Amino acid sequence: MIPERRGGSSRAFSLIEVLLVLALVGILAGIVAGNAGAFITGSNFEPPERVLKRAVLDAVYFSSERKRASYLTYLEQNATFAVTDLGGNVLAMHKVYEKFDKSIREDENLVPKVTFRAVGPQAGVDGGSTEYDEEHLELTRVAFHAGCSIPFEARIGFRGEVTEMSFDPFSGYVLKDEDE
Repeated sequence: MIPERRGGSSRAFSLIEVLLVLALVGILAGIVAGNAGAFITGSNFEPPERVLKRAVLDAVYFSSERKRASYLTYLEQNATFAVTDLGGNVLAMHKVYEKFDKSIREDENLVPKVTFRAVGPQAGVDGGSTEYDEEHLELTRVAFHAGCSIPFEARIGFRGEVTEMSFDPFSGYVLKDEDE
């Protein structure tokens, strides 16, 4: 086929240009398809720090709204933060994994390890360390009454990294370190 020429420009693509575009589209499709597995795996979980923040805010809300105590617990067997009332009724469940299957359960690096610790009252004139022993400050659940809790910290071990967070007892928001 011979393209018509008007004013020195052609109106059709050459065979080489068409093949070049198809090759580039094929390369891009291969890159996207190769990373699709990573996108699917990454969408199965939400960072446990984010899930914990949402669960703490729910616990503050439920205790304030219902005028009754609510409790925050971490269930390691299915990587879920549960907000319950005094009777053990579930008020909210916050999952780290959308689908918590056997392959996740068997890899200890993929199951978040979460511990709660009360912040003991500071002793001394300058407010030094607490007089309580560490084992007395460990919590299995955090209690929220009338929209507030005891001062507490959470330690999350996930995928080889450890994150420590301190929570404001009144708002439920994470307290920033002085270093940040």
